[in-house]
Amino acid sequence: MPEIESIKATVNKRAKYAYECVKNVKENEDKKVGSYYKSYSKRLMALIKTNGLAMTLAFVKSSKNKSNGEAYDLLYRDIDNWLKSPNCPVSALYNKYQEKDMVERVVSFESYYYRIITKEVMEFINWVRRFAEGMIIDDSDSKD
Repeated sequence: MPEIESIKATVNKRAKYAYECVKNVKENEDKKVGSYYKSYSKRLMALIKTNGLAMTLAFVKSSKNKSNGEAYDLLYRDIDNWLKSPNCPVSALYNKYQEKDMVERVVSFESYYYRIITKEVMEFINWVRRFAEGMIIDDSDSKD
């Protein structure tokens, strides 16, 4: 039973952190950035499944400097900060490479650890996507 409680606690901490990230975007960013954040969070899961985590993070990082890139920058920072968080189950592994950027960290992992990090990022993004869909209202929502 303690194992189940530990898993529940991890899921709850991940969900709470994702909620705070989305809440921060909703309260502190303009509506357009929030709309893009919501849209991009929906896309990330498919990108990771299709291209892999490293390629997806490289894409997100490179998109930060393009028009509407602020939402990508927020997502990139939210993922990075979650992986660094002591509440994240893979933070000890992730924080071994503190001097490196997130993309550099991810590509430096052996395949076993790369898959573990990928799974954690996907779990986190899934919560971000859920909360963004429910909390951030944009023009696409009013058409339904």
